[in-house]
Amino acid sequence: MSLISSIRVAGTTRTVSAEIHPCEFKDVQLWQRDIHTPHIKPKGGIGSDWDWPAYFIGCNVTEAAAGRQALTFQIRVEGRNADAVPVAQAILSLPYAFPGTPTGVKLSKRCVFIWYIAAAPQAALKSFGINDKFATLAPLLDTAIQVSLAHDFEGRIGLHAALGADAQASEELAKKYEQQGLMRRRTGSGFFRAPFRREDGRLFYFDADDARAYAAAQDDLR
Repeated sequence: MSLISSIRVAGTTRTVSAEIHPCEFKDVQLWQRDIHTPHIKPKGGIGSDWDWPAYFIGCNVTEAAAGRQALTFQIRVEGRNADAVPVAQAILSLPYAFPGTPTGVKLSKRCVFIWYIAAAPQAALKSFGINDKFATLAPLLDTAIQVSLAHDFEGRIGLHAALGADAQASEELAKKYEQQGLMRRRTGSGFFRAPFRREDGRLFYFDADDARAYAAAQDDLR
């Protein structure tokens, strides 16, 4: 896989060195303890009630039962003590049915599906001695694309935009994904993802061509 080795500092032309780190259970435990609980949970926004250790275990068990694989990774940068600090993380599933499959067509194409995704808030980074704010969404999506390419899914990825506390928060997140160029599957088009989530018009995807174009735009980070 051609993974990134740097990450953009938000709002600037600067980049800093970064690594993609495959996670063990202890890594998501530390995220929950040091980043989520003190810095994400109190804000009450999308994902504030998530339990990453539980999701790590749950996704590995349920995906294995369905004949799929769950992968968790973090994007890490160097902290003030030369330690590796996670600035974002995600849980992926593969192979997953492709949300971009047209209505009425058999769901034969497969993709990498992003189950959960999160970024460390600025306050959390400052607690590790990091003053920069990072643009994390593109590297997270790119990593999913690279995993998809490595498993012969041609770069296809999918995700579900989590719901917020109100319609405005929900739509703001959806717009973030649309701004990245992800396509949105229309409501009621027959994509079935049993047993946990119904189709609600919040499925997004990159097809093979769009995924490759998106990944090419991140080549300066490799």
